[in-house]
Amino acid sequence: MPTSDHSVSTQSQDRLPLRTAMEAKDLAAVKDAFAPDARLRSPLTNRLVFTGRDQIAAVTAVIFEAFEDFRYTDELHSGDTVVLLAQARVGGEDLETAEHLRLGPDGKITEATVFFRPLPGTTAALRLIGAGLGRRKSPALGLVMSVMTRPLAFVTRSSDGLGVRLVRSAL
Repeated sequence: MPTSDHSVSTQSQDRLPLRTAMEAKDLAAVKDAFAPDARLRSPLTNRLVFTGRDQIAAVTAVIFEAFEDFRYTDELHSGDTVVLLAQARVGGEDLETAEHLRLGPDGKITEATVFFRPLPGTTAALRLIGAGLGRRKSPALGLVMSVMTRPLAFVTRSSDGLGVRLVRSAL
């Protein structure tokens, strides 16, 4: 039987330490899963990269507050690359995530790129994560960030059904 360097982890002892830490909501273990100079690319804009364990931990703490029913569904390994797929609820919306991770020789994450879908869940995540990060600085900044993103979340949530109906009617 041919072998492949691709594998899917299903047993807890094969799981990436980040997965175990996220599932346990263990912020210290999440921080430890990353290399000291790791980079986390925002799922919401190319213009935002979180650098270092402290910034990544700050974002993760907000995610722990904002995401409900967070659970990983798949974990794929290929060499120094891992992909984690997850589902959650955010602000009452369904959210699916994909995390593309690069590991250093010591197994620590050196680079992470996160992707979100569908759009209503993504905009809910944008609002709650932005507001949560803003509140770390001041309640007023958190409120401003929430207010700025609320219209986008409303539009995507309310137009999601209409958009689907329009596309289906065009087929």
